[in-house]
Amino acid sequence: MTGKLTFESVNCGDVLPEIKQHISQEVIWKHAVASLDYNPVHTNPEWCATAQVFGLPVPVMHGNQTMSLMTSVITDWAYSSGARLKRLEVKLIKPVPVGSTCTYGGVVSEKHPVGKGEDFVVVELWAKNQDGEQVAVGSAQVVLPSA
Repeated sequence: MTGKLTFESVNCGDVLPEIKQHISQEVIWKHAVASLDYNPVHTNPEWCATAQVFGLPVPVMHGNQTMSLMTSVITDWAYSSGARLKRLEVKLIKPVPVGSTCTYGGVVSEKHPVGKGEDFVVVELWAKNQDGEQVAVGSAQVVLPSA
């Protein structure tokens, strides 16, 4: 798709560009600072080695960090055209341990012609780890400008 993204230019089945992110401890620490969430299950490798929350001896990524990266699929695709996120629902399926490399993507599943300035599409979002296992799924309503 080239040019400005509009409601009319989008079709059901359109696949959004994927985002890939390696989840290092530094990435998790930076998110902890930004979110003010210093829970040791995310930030303290020594504690995690003993506590083994989720049955893992290493820290795991914040759930809202997974959701944020899924939302980046939408923002990278549509925000430069003036789109806005109307609604987002995400289900976290599996913890993401430090050292994972996740891929995030989405596909347009519905179009809703409500009226100028309110027309929106539904994007089914997903996040998978390096083994191809889903770690999260979601759905976003994205209001797109009209042509």
